[in-house]
Amino acid sequence: MSNGVVRRGAIVAVIVLLLSGAFSYIRLPHAPVITAPTAAHAAQMDLRDHPRRGPGPAVSGPTTIPRVVLGAATNSKVVALTFDLDMDAEMATAARGGAVWINRDALTFLESRKLHATLFMTGMWAEVYPALAREIANNPNFEIGDQSYSHPAFHTPCYLLGGVSRAEQARQIQLAQKAIERSTGVLPKYFRFPGGCYDRPALDLVHAAGLIPVQWNVNSIDAFNSYPQQIVSTVLSEVKPGSIVVMHLNGGSNAPSTGLALRLLIPELEKRGYQFLTVSELLAAGTSIQPIDPREVSEFYQPPPPPALPVKSTPRWCGWVIGLHGRVWVCR
Repeated sequence: MSNGVVRRGAIVAVIVLLLSGAFSYIRLPHAPVITAPTAAHAAQMDLRDHPRRGPGPAVSGPTTIPRVVLGAATNSKVVALTFDLDMDAEMATAARGGAVWINRDALTFLESRKLHATLFMTGMWAEVYPALAREIANNPNFEIGDQSYSHPAFHTPCYLLGGVSRAEQARQIQLAQKAIERSTGVLPKYFRFPGGCYDRPALDLVHAAGLIPVQWNVNSIDAFNSYPQQIVSTVLSEVKPGSIVVMHLNGGSNAPSTGLALRLLIPELEKRGYQFLTVSELLAAGTSIQPIDPREVSEFYQPPPPPALPVKSTPRWCGWVIGLHGRVWVCR
């Protein structure tokens, strides 16, 4: 090998070493790290693909749709009142026989005060009361949500609700959407699980239908509760900025005191500076609060009633009896 070739090779080697040293001091931008979403994070979808159907400010810009909504993180004194309108086959039969599954007192109060609220109705309720369902949907202060077709459990145990198969759960969602749209002209974008019970496959079904699951973080315990003051005290003790409160508008024995409770509750919340929003408005006001349970399971077990106390038999005869040790008082 000639000396010229050796010299050229040495020069090239020196240049390479110099360049490599220079590049070692150049800061290259880090590529973004993409992690898989956890159960507690939002499903990555764009709210612009889901137009708003209800009152409240429109959502602008890309916003992720939450996996499950429990409330909103905000410092503003705002709260979302939500009301369930349950109905199953047994209630529908009773309605055809004259039973009324609407608390007119509570509904009239909401309307008279022009309170913003979100009402989750079952498809069966919308079918049994189509005129009333449309009246509710036409109120600019109300927003309509879906609560399945006939209120089965989407995960058990769930109080005393009976469970159904995954295929039936998917069918319940679609039947309710169609029934509510037929009766109201509104296609809901929010879904509430009957009884508040769900698991991961149930969540996946709701998201596959293009709906947002909405739960709550304040339970008013107005269901089957005849004490309005207890309902009021429960809400006032738990409410905070961004809360979602669940109540019921069925009336009857299912929710007998909701109207009376509202007449006491709303003035107290207003004294504390709260304003009332629909779910859409609440989500526009703050970041959605997600469940922290990594299993993505919500269930409610209702213990069986305690065993009945033994009934003491009533004696048929009492009197003195002569025995081996004299007279003895006995009852037989």
